[in-house]
Amino acid sequence: MIVRTAILFAIAGSTCHSARQVLERINAAATLRFPGVEPRWCFTSAPIRRKLTAQGIPAPDPTEALAALQAEGFTRIAVIPLHLTDGMEFRELAEVVTAWQNRAGHAPQLALGAPLLTSDAAWQQALRMILAALYALPQPPPATPDATTPHRMVLVAHGSTDPCGSQTLQHAAELCRTVDPRLMLGMLLGQPDQAQVVRRCQEAGVRTVWLVPCLALPGFSAQNEIAGTDETSWASALRRAGLDVVPIVRGLAEYDGIVQLWLDSAAQILTKWEANNAVT
Repeated sequence: MIVRTAILFAIAGSTCHSARQVLERINAAATLRFPGVEPRWCFTSAPIRRKLTAQGIPAPDPTEALAALQAEGFTRIAVIPLHLTDGMEFRELAEVVTAWQNRAGHAPQLALGAPLLTSDAAWQQALRMILAALYALPQPPPATPDATTPHRMVLVAHGSTDPCGSQTLQHAAELCRTVDPRLMLGMLLGQPDQAQVVRRCQEAGVRTVWLVPCLALPGFSAQNEIAGTDETSWASALRRAGLDVVPIVRGLAEYDGIVQLWLDSAAQILTKWEANNAVT
């Protein structure tokens, strides 16, 4: 039997053109690192799929993407989630993968990676990569990780109402402080929310905030809800509190090192398959 291998990246998605360009760069990075392995995409957000489809852009859900790969003769598929937490969308993805793994007949061999924030080591590595990028800015934060300085780097995640996803985010927020005590993780949905982060900055005597999306893609939330000029945005709320704000409109998938962390997850799966083949 001819072995054909694919990496199926799973992401909520975005309708922004800039976000689609990021996906193309991830494709290029995957192709460079894994010659002969086919990168593909599936989208786990139903509203995003509907909007992309209306724009004439292919937006398969996980089941459709897996079916297409099987029809094309792929025998191994590593499913790599770009979700940050193990919340609802990731669990639904995991259920699809499990259902395919349990199918009778000649179903392809499947394996599922883990969300970034569920690995302490990977999340801490990602935080250090974000800090390195901030230090390279024309207006960087001070390089000394001292909580008494009037500076904070505020990461803003989407958040989750799902108990598992929320617990993972709370733990991730605690890990931020172990990497740099000036790091804070806020949530668009959940806690600490915008008002709580503003209050904590005020209580700490903070004067300058570097505002960083903790989202895979630089889509609507990064551009508008976090860094936008609308009065409801995080940047506007922090400025109303008298703080200087340096907004960064950059998704996690735009940090080369973080992309490599996702590809590391794929590499672990591919290496395990090759090792099993060598044994048999």
